[in-house]
Order: sequence, then structure tokens, then C-alpha cells
Amino acid sequence: MTNAQRMRFKAALEAKRQELERDTRVHTAELAIDEGEHDPIDQVQCMNRRDDAAVMLRRLSRTLADVDKALCAMTEGRYGACVECGEPISLKRLEIIPWASYCVGLPGVRGAT
Repeated sequence: MTNAQRMRFKAALEAKRQELERDTRVHTAELAIDEGEHDPIDQVQCMNRRDDAAVMLRRLSRTLADVDKALCAMTEGRYGACVECGEPISLKRLEIIPWASYCVGLPGVRGAT
């Protein structure tokens, strides 16, 4: 991986981190309980929205942790290597998912994609 590619991936990771933080703030606000809802149907809908927000927050949290790990790996010079086998992760894969920490390959053919 060239230095220019590494810098491009770092910029993409930092942009994704900002996006995830912004989305986390939005979905956290959706967890607020609206005490003004007295209609049982409205209360159920509010609970469903809160459940959806909680699921989304878990997803965002996992992705944010992966992005942070990728940024840490970049700082430590380990970025782009599979955490399982140590082989390089395909640049195509990193273009799509810059925070990928595993190569995807067929058994016995690491880094195939």
C-alpha cells in the first residue's frame, strides 16, 4: 500500500468516524421518553421507535469501534493486514470498507478479494 493510498484511507476513516458520531447523537436523542403520550397506541409506537433507535445505536457503536481499531492500526503501522492471518487485505475490500480487519478469501486462498 502506498503512502497516498494510506492517507486516502485515513481520510475516509476519519470522515466515517464523524458521520458515526453524528448519527449516534441523533439516535440517542430518539431514546428520550415522551411523557406527554397518553394514548396507548402512541405509547406503543414510541416504544417501537425507541427499540429501533437502540438497535441502530448498537450497530453504530460496533462500527465506530471497528473504525477506531482501524485508525489505531494505522497509527501503529498494522493497517491493511488481516488480524487473523496477517495477510494483506485486498485494496478493493478496503476501498469498500476501510475499517475491514479481516481479509476475505476461500479456504487456503487468503486475500483473494
